[in-house]
Amino acid sequence: MARPTRALAAALLAVTAGVATAVSAAPPALATHGSTGGGGLVDTTAHPGAVRAQITFVKRPAHPWDSRIRWRAWRQRMDGSWKLVRHDAWRAGSGLPGGSATNACVKNHGWLPDGRYSLRQYDDYDGSLIHGRAFRLSDKRCGNGTLREQLFIHTEAGPGNTQCANTPGDQICRWEFPKINDYTSHGCIKMSPADILSLTRDYHRYFRAGVVYPLARVSLLVRTR
Repeated sequence: MARPTRALAAALLAVTAGVATAVSAAPPALATHGSTGGGGLVDTTAHPGAVRAQITFVKRPAHPWDSRIRWRAWRQRMDGSWKLVRHDAWRAGSGLPGGSATNACVKNHGWLPDGRYSLRQYDDYDGSLIHGRAFRLSDKRCGNGTLREQLFIHTEAGPGNTQCANTPGDQICRWEFPKINDYTSHGCIKMSPADILSLTRDYHRYFRAGVVYPLARVSLLVRTR
């Protein structure tokens, strides 16, 4: 009886070793994208630490000059999920009074068409009418095909982000709200100097001035509430 027992034990040992070898040689299962809470898995296609961001302009038809700019930034985790790491919101306006403020096809008067825009950020834009902190936006066609150009997110300031002297009348180099409704614009997006400074600081956490990044990294989304 001893010999059969030793033979059986040897056979069982060989089978067990073979199974163990096969298991250890098998490739690991591919990880899937985790939830926003993170699942502890590793996504081999992820770029941990990568950042993407979006500025959203939410237009309010009842209050074009009391609309909202929102900032959201996400950082990618090892499992491929994206964690919200920064968010802010401010008042903003677009369009001119006179009946066409909410018509995105009226050039130099109506607010911006809905859609996604690329952008280039300036710390001190030197234009004929626009100075100081600003974001230059890509051109966009509205619903009837009209091309909207020369679009910005900006404020009212002088060169070097200064505020000029307070003199009578509406001055493009000074923020005079609420005495004057400076949230109106020729189709651009207008913010107060303090608020566009906050937006710029958020932007500079992850992105540089003067660079047009791919839409997948950072963009402006315009939508109607």
